[in-house]
Amino acid sequence: MEPRKAETYLARFTLLLLVPYVPLETWTSMPYGLLHPMYLVDVVAMVLMFFGARRSLQARPRCSPGLLAAAWGWAAANGWRATSWRRLELAEGGKLDHGRPELWLTGVGTLIALSCFALSLWLVTRESAA
Repeated sequence: MEPRKAETYLARFTLLLLVPYVPLETWTSMPYGLLHPMYLVDVVAMVLMFFGARRSLQARPRCSPGLLAAAWGWAAANGWRATSWRRLELAEGGKLDHGRPELWLTGVGTLIALSCFALSLWLVTRESAA
């Protein structure tokens, strides 16, 4: 796939993913308060994703995947932490607020973030090679 097309796809996918991510994460974080450190980490991801996608789409016809790579790297690291914490909680006999689906949703989200991070890193290397 041509890098510019892949970047456009990734930017649009990022914006599309924000539609469920922002309200869902906000809703599940409400009981702990929207100033809770774990929610604020998600807010950083949301802001990076929005501005990274916007920058990428505005840079046409040039490529500009750097901020998208930062956004997906941040989201993937946070997802890895969140998934690991939930697995550990269950392994120690604890319970999750929303049961096992919470672990599955977090795990799938982490896999998506890791995949998008890998794609964005590939785009960055293609950009710097050009």
